[in-house]
Amino acid sequence: MKEQLDTIPVNEAFETDCECPFCALERTVEQKAIRYALGPGASYMEPDVRAATDSMGYCRAHYKKMYDYGNALGNALMMQTYMVGLQKELEVQASAFEAPAKKGLFSKKQTEELPILQWVRDKNRTCFLCNKVNYNMNRYYASFFHLIKDAEFRNKVENTKGFCMHHFEKLLEQAQEKLPNGQIEWFYGTLLHLMKENLARVQGDLDWFVDKFDYRNASAPWKNSKDAVSRSMQKLKGGYPADNPYKQD
Repeated sequence: MKEQLDTIPVNEAFETDCECPFCALERTVEQKAIRYALGPGASYMEPDVRAATDSMGYCRAHYKKMYDYGNALGNALMMQTYMVGLQKELEVQASAFEAPAKKGLFSKKQTEELPILQWVRDKNRTCFLCNKVNYNMNRYYASFFHLIKDAEFRNKVENTKGFCMHHFEKLLEQAQEKLPNGQIEWFYGTLLHLMKENLARVQGDLDWFVDKFDYRNASAPWKNSKDAVSRSMQKLKGGYPADNPYKQD
């Protein structure tokens, strides 16, 4: 199958020896997004980028990663203009706010949501970096379902260590729309086999890691269990828990 811009990274990820090829893709995408937001190109000084960050802000997880990356001034400048806008919006919400009526002893549970609560929820659900990561990951999911038409790529998938539960969920969601009709049986059969086999493998490594703390096994070899904790965390929720923080050069 002819390589395309989005299929090259997917092909390469499925050639790596890791617990989840999509975790490898996501790590690269996220690091590029952080570098774009805070790196040497100073994109945060561009009016269109600042307008986007002022509108969306960042989630808790990405604020931590941006802090770890460095560039305190860049972080400060983005938070400064975001907070100015946030306070203006809060002033509008506060001006329109009406306290809910007191509930009577036998009144029904209040079901209408306060507008200010919805506003706060909306502000807490948006993130400039999450948007960039999700956009690129959706392109890679599409490339995956395009590539599985090719027998050589299907062979790569069959020889992986499966997926983390997070990306397993994403693949199942995307499959409903993007899965080629000719690969439906192969897709579900292969993914379920990979997940069962590799969850059992990681479970075995984790069991031996725990057993190694029994004094009777003190002199026994670690086998493949030394990094079982971080790999188990990855298998369960995705990401690379053992990674050092991504920092600016």
